[in-house]
Amino acid sequence: MTEKKKKSKKKLSIGKKEFLFDFFSLVFMLGVGIYFGYRSLYYYSSQNQKRQAEAQTLNGTILQTTPVAMGEENGLHHDSEGYYFKGNVENNYVIFANQLFRIVRIYENNRVQIVRENHVASFPWGDESEYKNSNVEGWLENANAEYSGIYYQTLPNAKNFFVKMNYQIDTLAEDKIISAEEKYKAYITPLSVTDYVLANGKNSYLNNEESFYLLGMTENKENLYVDTDGSIQSCDSVEGHGIRPVLTLKENTPITGGAGTLADPYVVFQDKDINFVYSYVKLGNDMWRVFYQKDGVLRLSYSGYISINGEEVVIPYSQTNSIFDLGDRKNIAYYLNNTYLSSLSYQEVLLPFDSYIGEISDDLGYQLSNIYSNTVNSKVSLLNIFDPNVNTELEDYYHVNTTSEVGSMAYNVYKNGFLFESDVREEKHVVPVISIEANILKNGVGSLENPYVMEG
Repeated sequence: MTEKKKKSKKKLSIGKKEFLFDFFSLVFMLGVGIYFGYRSLYYYSSQNQKRQAEAQTLNGTILQTTPVAMGEENGLHHDSEGYYFKGNVENNYVIFANQLFRIVRIYENNRVQIVRENHVASFPWGDESEYKNSNVEGWLENANAEYSGIYYQTLPNAKNFFVKMNYQIDTLAEDKIISAEEKYKAYITPLSVTDYVLANGKNSYLNNEESFYLLGMTENKENLYVDTDGSIQSCDSVEGHGIRPVLTLKENTPITGGAGTLADPYVVFQDKDINFVYSYVKLGNDMWRVFYQKDGVLRLSYSGYISINGEEVVIPYSQTNSIFDLGDRKNIAYYLNNTYLSSLSYQEVLLPFDSYIGEISDDLGYQLSNIYSNTVNSKVSLLNIFDPNVNTELEDYYHVNTTSEVGSMAYNVYKNGFLFESDVREEKHVVPVISIEANILKNGVGSLENPYVMEG
């Protein structure tokens, strides 16, 4: 029998070069894995942080939570400039500087344009229909000119929050917008006719059933305003309509919260950049609202109509003329600074101040500067027609300005924004104005529920 030969196994071995190649290949692959894993984690983390940061800004919150609408749908639409709200929307409310605004658009650079929900004053456009050097421009914008920037000065450290933007004076011709070629820059303007039409006009959130001026003109160089039914109308420059300021917040403006609804609006984070204007102040049993603040002095308008024993006071302005006359016992000035003043338990904290009672009329002109031509110093007065209106729900009460020193007509305002004249012998409600030092207010936060008060 022939024996089978046993097969011998070969011993496998790795050469030095092959070992080194495998080792460095493994190290390389591990390095690549670690590197790209780290980069992915870093990218995810940074993107997540970016999304979280954007979620805390006004523009980021809106864009992350609001779907883009199409066609004629109500909602947030997209165009070449960014995004804009159109139609009857209910999620574009925002609080800034103690005032309620509506968001008009978000630009591609993340700046947000807002318009005040209600008119903030009612007065004539000016002696001419041009916007430059009009009452509206001078009242809104701080032009470094005497008496300018009345509204601008109600905003806290304005340049910390908003920026200058381009604006133009477009023409409305037979329901079509003709775009102006010339552009200007400003911090604050009225709402433009172009933005009103783009938002769908009377069928949009911008129709608040108030009368207010628009930035724009007719082909005949007449001014434009929105009537209470939401339609666009033309008017003479000396008519009195409401003013709705428009301003543009800086890119990535932080907010403290909110859902954009009327019940829960977005709230712009102001940190220490706050002021008293538009805040509530309770003195004794009376509620007031601040409309002016300068050098530690506040001016306040009564938050309602004054009453005695639960009955609203309704009295004439005068029996003779529309001058605010402290010496005339039948004048509203005498009543306020005697009968009414003596009824206040806090009269000792009231400061005397100058009321600007200058004439605004056909005879002397309708320019804002005219009101400063005549003053009366007293402890109680009335609003002049260029004071910010912090109580837009009130109406049919006298203002302090005269329409003629020899006439018997005085200015009144409706809550829908119309300014009109009444005979001084007609009985009207009374909305007084007082002045106090800000440092006497020790407690409260300035809200209606928790107003500023002198003591705890």
